[in-house]
Amino acid sequence: METKYISECEIKKRLDINKCVDSIENMYKVMSTGAYTMGGSNANSHGMRISFARDDKQKNTYIAMPGWLGGEYNLAGLKWHGPNLRGAVEGTTTYTLILNEPNTGFPLAILPANDITTYRTAALSLYAAKLLKKDVYELGLIGAGRIHTAFIQGILQIYPSVKKIKVKGKSELGVAKLISEFKNDTSVKFLAVDSIEEVVKNSDIISINPGFEFDTLADMPIIRSKWLKENSLTICLSFVKFSDDFLINEAIKIADNYAMYESYLEEFGYPVYPKFSSLGSRFIDLVKEKRCAKDEIIDIFDILAGRKKELLQTNKPMVFSSGGMICEDIAVAYDLLKCDMVRK
Repeated sequence: METKYISECEIKKRLDINKCVDSIENMYKVMSTGAYTMGGSNANSHGMRISFARDDKQKNTYIAMPGWLGGEYNLAGLKWHGPNLRGAVEGTTTYTLILNEPNTGFPLAILPANDITTYRTAALSLYAAKLLKKDVYELGLIGAGRIHTAFIQGILQIYPSVKKIKVKGKSELGVAKLISEFKNDTSVKFLAVDSIEEVVKNSDIISINPGFEFDTLADMPIIRSKWLKENSLTICLSFVKFSDDFLINEAIKIADNYAMYESYLEEFGYPVYPKFSSLGSRFIDLVKEKRCAKDEIIDIFDILAGRKKELLQTNKPMVFSSGGMICEDIAVAYDLLKCDMVRK
């Protein structure tokens, strides 16, 4: 066996959003059989973090995401990323992925994983959309980064019915840059909007990814239930705020992997949401508080197994929490590189 090293430039050439969606779909089929493990006592942790001080009085935070994905993949892997500086400009966090032969630990591949992270994150959102939405005409995006660029690429291929895409970003320049990627697609109307309300109203799918850096809960994107249309899907990739009344009484609550958010409870302690404000964290707190039953929360494994169908058979707005799993990185990277990796 030999270790394969592949450059970010070569990875960029190979990445295709539709193939990444296929990888995510295959990954869930494998995970549904139980042939996977991640970190933590419940084997579903997102990852382990360390932090240490810098000379410039900032704090470096690194996260290690170990896992094994079986089935056709049968690979162990580790994604390691940092320094994850608060307030840093884009490009200052570096992702590295190692793929190991599971029985010997031999490193089959070592590769930069910034672009793989972008595409696997967008691909999971697209896979969730395919499972949950049939008709999509209007899309709303909060955040104008690279993940949403890849997400739009996939949306336009999966849903040729899309007529309008609205974008709100942190800067006019960022929004203009994203829209310019699709300027030759004349069949879709792109709009830069100024408010979250404009993004959300009348959108069939809303994707929220403005980041993880907010001084208070009030600074995060706040989504009012009155803005959401029936049967809409809101995909939450980063921090977001909904009212508890909406989550408890009005929303269909869906997660990429509910057990991963249960591991947050052990890692951060109750309440989780004030410390790590993902939508899944709020799900966990509501269950802990007995304000919501665990059975009211659906995850992709439930959908694939045909469980909890009755919860999906309404026109209520759907909210989907996406947290990121090492199994995604393993699946996308292996499918990208399998023609290069020599295995015995």
